[in-house]
Amino acid sequence: MSVQRTARRDADRIGELSAEFAGWRIGRGGSGLWWAVRGNDLVRTPDVEELRVRLHEMTAGSRYPIESGKWPD
Repeated sequence: MSVQRTARRDADRIGELSAEFAGWRIGRGGSGLWWAVRGNDLVRTPDVEELRVRLHEMTAGSRYPIESGKWPD
């Protein structure tokens, strides 16, 4: 796979995740790890789908109402 095709695919994934998880900064490092950061929360994984799952887990009970759809109890 060419470098340009890989970069385009990664950029598409970053765009999808950024749209899905507002407030998170998302990227892929030189080591190949996918990462997401929001405030003091940091997630790093080698697989983009694992990153998506972990972000869903973290935002399901989020203290930010825009992500969980309600304020925590």
